[in-house]
Amino acid sequence: MKTAFHVHSCRFHWNAAAPSLEEQEGLFRQVSQCGFDGLDISDSWPFAALDKNGAAQTRTLAARHGLAIPTISCMGKTLCHPELGESNLRALVHAVDTAEWLGAEVLNIALAIPRSPGVAPVMGAAHSPGGSLAATDSDFAITALRLREVARMARDRGLHISVEMHDRSLADTAASLLRILDEVDEPNVGANPDLCNGYRAYSVPPEPWIDALRKLAPRANLWHINNMQRVYFQEIDRAAFVERPLGEGDIDYRLALKLMRQADFSGWAVIEYKGSGDPFEVLAQGRRYFRKLTDAAEKACLAP
Repeated sequence: MKTAFHVHSCRFHWNAAAPSLEEQEGLFRQVSQCGFDGLDISDSWPFAALDKNGAAQTRTLAARHGLAIPTISCMGKTLCHPELGESNLRALVHAVDTAEWLGAEVLNIALAIPRSPGVAPVMGAAHSPGGSLAATDSDFAITALRLREVARMARDRGLHISVEMHDRSLADTAASLLRILDEVDEPNVGANPDLCNGYRAYSVPPEPWIDALRKLAPRANLWHINNMQRVYFQEIDRAAFVERPLGEGDIDYRLALKLMRQADFSGWAVIEYKGSGDPFEVLAQGRRYFRKLTDAAEKACLAP
């Protein structure tokens, strides 16, 4: 299973919103030295500022360091919000072009409400803004309609769409994510079972992470992996979350990997930034841990 570096994690290392070619050169060199196979580029590297020529330069620089760009990620792209839905649809249409220019295989979409500048996101509460528990049938219908439009455009370019399990999103539980996939009903649309995003959506998770993964693994075409520890305060029905290294949080990735392999998942795993400090070191540690798990699983499969 190949691993991709979550480029969003090092966005503060750039002098501007998007990295210069010189900054990209340094970034890709460090990512390659950390042992990653590829890059996950998100729209915090503003896609609106990336044209076909710029994308070609980025792709060439990445390839020079032995890195693929298998996936790009669009964050905060709710499609049923009355004020943001249409503009987010336009952004996703442009993201299809961006994915093609960068040579990506998968366009990952988080259908979440964007975080407001200076305002902490609502996580671990009984109510989740934009979440599935308070959603209407109309919310699902318009989301499926718009997502189907993007999926068909992507299909014509040879691209897949992955809908990310995410808090503040219609896809914040396995059931709601599967409902979206079924209503979209396009063969190039699958799931990204980002388990921590579902785990932190409400004060009490609607389902154990292992149950969510069992449901989503057969539909997965991308996998964002990270870890955290939940601390629940019963008196106020609120949970807090401490970001942890992959091997130290509440999610058992040895077991999670086993479930994904049993579902014949062969896509990319994106190591995401959870923790603090140097993102290159944190993600490199995560990759080493995950590589240890995949190597052990491979040996177990080859054993007589």
